Amino acid sequence: DRAAYANHRYELVLTDLASGRTRVLDRSPIHRIAGLAWSPDGRWIAYGLEEERQKVSLWICEAATGRRHRVTRGALKDLSPVFDPEGRYLYFLGYRQFNPVYDQMHFDLGFPGGMRPYLVTLRKDLRSPFLPEPKAAEKKPDKETKKKTPVRIDFDGIERRILPFPVPEGRYAQIGALKNGAVFSAVPIQGLRENLLRDDDAPKAKLVAYAFDARKPETLVDGIGSFELSADAGTLYYTSGGRLRAVKAGEKPDEKHEDDPPGKKSGWIDLARVRIGVEPPREWAQM
Repeated sequence: DRAAYANHRYELVLTDLASGRTRVLDRSPIHRIAGLAWSPDGRWIAYGLEEERQKVSLWICEAATGRRHRVTRGALKDLSPVFDPEGRYLYFLGYRQFNPVYDQMHFDLGFPGGMRPYLVTLRKDLRSPFLPEPKAAEKKPDKETKKKTPVRIDFDGIERRILPFPVPEGRYAQIGALKNGAVFSAVPIQGLRENLLRDDDAPKAKLVAYAFDARKPETLVDGIGSFELSADAGTLYYTSGGRLRAVKAGEKPDEKHEDDPPGKKSGWIDLARVRIGVEPPREWAQM
């Protein structure tokens, strides 16, 4: 019943879809809002705010009151926040790895990677999901209920509860929240000549999943452009070479159907079926 969006005035805006009432929740003096995400219960909005040049911090705003809370104070940039579907963690991508590399041609230092995925535990009583958890004797699970519990956030000391994912430093483009872990796209480091000579649409990122129970990263797909998750985090959609595919989130697609035509088995979606209505006179008037 509400929509949150960022505009070209560097504002974070909230609109009540029933009444049409719009209000500005926050504004950056420098650049556009660096990603935004709703909490599962619709109470909170997480977003990246550039307060100083080249410094982006994460904030959480309570939609009803407009009250803002700082989550991180990044040395450089903390981007792309996304809530865990169960409201336990906030995931994000951060430029926080200061591990310089010597140049081979000149006596100089650079930071070709510098990024990692991170998470923040939203409550004080939550332990690190990267540590093994002792398991009791198995019993029949209780019947699951679909009732959503409110997301509780302990803002006191939240900046001290930031944990890095145990994955290599590198370049990461996106991060998404799974039901018991996260998925992110890792982009290879390439030379400028190589980038200029290649087709810009060629897929080059790896889709990597990290499950908390397995406690290790797993490459799901090699060679993607971008990805999105469904609202229930059950289906993942990714682009590859101008094509679109739907697969089960967090699981490796069956390679046997990789080259199959569009359909349920392969997951490829036939984009030729898309039809768009165009009314040129109305478009010209708007332009």
